Amino acid sequence: MSINPADAAAPSVPIADVTDRVGEALSHVGEAVHRLQSLIAPLVIEAAARNPAHLRELQDFDHISQKLKNLADFLGALALILPDHWRLDPSVAAKVLTLADLSNHLTFADASEGETHTPGDFELFN
Repeated sequence: MSINPADAAAPSVPIADVTDRVGEALSHVGEAVHRLQSLIAPLVIEAAARNPAHLRELQDFDHISQKLKNLADFLGALALILPDHWRLDPSVAAKVLTLADLSNHLTFADASEGETHTPGDFELFN
């Protein structure tokens, strides 16, 4: 998707605030990955008895969780040192996000504003 800066209509916000929100979102994803890891760990350990490569995959899952947390912490620390006069309109960039709740969070939209957002792709397993 191409981004057209002329589409910007929302007021600008400090880049530090946007950076902090992206860090929060990454932190939530990292926590979700960690919860999934805890859920599947017993199954992977059981499978590792038959194939040791499965244990390595569980370690990779843990590594992903750690990287997400580290990136979230990095962005949170960066947000603390960014000048308040550095501002932007995150609504233009948020148009590439297909999950309405994530888009709303990163553009500082109220829940009522999110009701008009066109839903994106979301797939559940059957």
